[in-house]
Amino acid sequence: MGPKVKFTREQIIDSAFEIAKTEGIDNITMRKIAARLGSSVAPIYVNFKDVSELIEAVMERIVAISQKLLSEESTGHPFNDIGMASLRFAKEYSVLFRDLVMKNNNHMKSYDENMVPVLIKEMQKDPELEGFTVDELKTILLKMRIFQLGLSVMVANGLLPEDYEKDELMNILSSAANDVILSARVQKNNLNKVSEMG
Repeated sequence: MGPKVKFTREQIIDSAFEIAKTEGIDNITMRKIAARLGSSVAPIYVNFKDVSELIEAVMERIVAISQKLLSEESTGHPFNDIGMASLRFAKEYSVLFRDLVMKNNNHMKSYDENMVPVLIKEMQKDPELEGFTVDELKTILLKMRIFQLGLSVMVANGLLPEDYEKDELMNILSSAANDVILSARVQKNNLNKVSEMG
């Protein structure tokens, strides 16, 4: 009998991530990973007690990729950077994007728990968003995400005209962001006036 095959935790996560990237998160199984690694499932169970724990590690990888994409979109306008990073994720990882956004599952909840605080911190750096409370920023983010997710779904599913360039997508996102921010600013000013009068 030959020596037992050993794999690092990272190699196992890499294999699981590749499965998720091409087939979807719910298609990750210990057997598929073992087949990719040319092994039995035993070495995988040394590192992960079950597939749920492994999927959790894959979700951590997805969050890390999202944060990396966000850091690469450093234009000085964090709110725009968030939108562009999301569009890139939808285009570069379309199967994962569809899994997270278009299926009823707990993966997006896990993703949101990790990413929303990061996104709010980025928004707080944006001079255009100065003066908004954290709760107001969360509302602005939700409104923008509704629009941006729709646009990202179109990107992930190839529903936009092929000649749409990155700059055109950014202009669409920027225009929507400006509308959302202006609306929030007007609403905040109106509430302030009402409270001053009352």
